[in-house]
Amino acid sequence: MSNSYVDVVEQAISLLDDISLTDYQASLKPHFSSSIGAHIRHIVDHFLAIVDAADSGEINYNKRNRHGEVEQFPQKAIARLEEISTWLADTCSHTLLNRKVKVTTEIDISHTKSTTCESTLERELVFVASHAIHHYALIRIIRNMQGKELPEFFGYAPATITHLNQSA
Repeated sequence: MSNSYVDVVEQAISLLDDISLTDYQASLKPHFSSSIGAHIRHIVDHFLAIVDAADSGEINYNKRNRHGEVEQFPQKAIARLEEISTWLADTCSHTLLNRKVKVTTEIDISHTKSTTCESTLERELVFVASHAIHHYALIRIIRNMQGKELPEFFGYAPATITHLNQSA
């Protein structure tokens, strides 16, 4: 088992190491209604749903911590991300990844309607890592609009990176 899930979380920590509070909290309307902090909080919420499932066996992606400290302060986000990274490093080396979990998430854009289905902890880690990378791509655009550079492949899907490296 590689540390790929840890690597995804570490990308966010690296991003936040030198971000200003103003840049973290800024919403660049009309192009973006959410700040980098809101994107990071959303990513943290999804990872924490999986951390909670390791004990409970249930993942609830509807549970969110909107407008909390992780969304407002990069240092709080870094602390939570480091906790998640440590948990992932421990978890990804055990058979816990094959554990069956029940996943609940809203599925209807017109009405409040959730569904619950069965999955495994690793399948959900695959989803949450991919979901984080999707948000990193949006964060990449925000940072570019703020005049900041990011590492070459920040916000790129692993398959895209492989393709680009093979095409070079």
